[in-house]
Amino acid sequence: MPKLSNKPKFAVLGTGNSGQAYAADIALKGYSVNLAEVPEFEENLRAIEKKGGIDISGEAENGFARLNMLTTDLKQAIQGVNVIIIGGSAYAHEPFSKALANDFEDDQFILFTSNFGAIRFHNWMKEAGVTTRVTPVESVSLLYATRAPEPGVVNCIGIKSNLPVAALPSGRTSDFLKLIQPVFPQFSAAESVLTTSINNVNPIVHPPMVLFNAGRIEASRGKGWNLYADGATECVTKVMLAMDAERRALLGLVSNDGIAFKDSFENFYAKYSLGKKSLSETLRQSPIHADPAFPPPSCIDTRYINEDLPFGLAPWSSIGRQWDVPTPNIDAVIRLVSTMLGKDYFVEGLTASKLGIQEMTPAEVKSFVSLK
Repeated sequence: MPKLSNKPKFAVLGTGNSGQAYAADIALKGYSVNLAEVPEFEENLRAIEKKGGIDISGEAENGFARLNMLTTDLKQAIQGVNVIIIGGSAYAHEPFSKALANDFEDDQFILFTSNFGAIRFHNWMKEAGVTTRVTPVESVSLLYATRAPEPGVVNCIGIKSNLPVAALPSGRTSDFLKLIQPVFPQFSAAESVLTTSINNVNPIVHPPMVLFNAGRIEASRGKGWNLYADGATECVTKVMLAMDAERRALLGLVSNDGIAFKDSFENFYAKYSLGKKSLSETLRQSPIHADPAFPPPSCIDTRYINEDLPFGLAPWSSIGRQWDVPTPNIDAVIRLVSTMLGKDYFVEGLTASKLGIQEMTPAEVKSFVSLK
């Protein structure tokens, strides 16, 4: 069991934008942080090690953060820590979790960023026969809007004012918040991990903007314009709003915690006083997302697609079919992008079956995520 004296200890897994931001921000707040990476990306870790730490600027804590440990030994990284943070994309959830299946310690928390990470983790540990009392937690989105121009250098362009999180089971959410809120006061309780996965706004905003700006992206290779400021036009956001209505209809079957996309976006960034009349104005005039440091993707096969479709839109569509919730606009975006990229995200993406909730009613799924 990890000992908790005065302060929790952290391990951050992954050296991408979010992993470096988490590690540096936590360390500068005075907490012990181990930063770990798989051997495949050891080069990033060694570059940070050569610098002696991470230089972070912008909206988070600012300064040069020295970390407790930099390692490719994942087991060593999580020994004696209280909170493990997966700092990579949804694709990193499975390899990190399975690599550590036999190394977790009782009463540890592991934090994922949305995308059904908590339910998937629960299933992986069950399949592996893990009996350790490790609790998966999920945030509805990433805390930071951040970019790392090089290993060891992070620019935090924006930080959310309020970030809902939930544990699986949901009865452990309060325990996690008690531990984490001194470090991240922005974290608040969500009803369950169904809320954090179905109330994620990224799959609503990213795929339509890439799809309907595909010609410009390919022609410009992401140079000379901004995806939000130029791409979130009134017509494009009409599609987002239609998709969002379908998402909220699905969430409404299992949670009273749903919130419309525009309101959610405004809540996330309340400190920036957005207060715009339309969703298009909110996105196009966002001081964070219209920042030149947020360039458009250079190609269509971007994280805005290859994460938000298979881990966001695809499972929503699958669960919608199971519960007789029509998702025609979500399905249209999945189909068109699948055609453009020569993939079938309906097949390759998460499904109710892959999540282990096939044939379960909304009430049964609610009970599953609430059980202790």
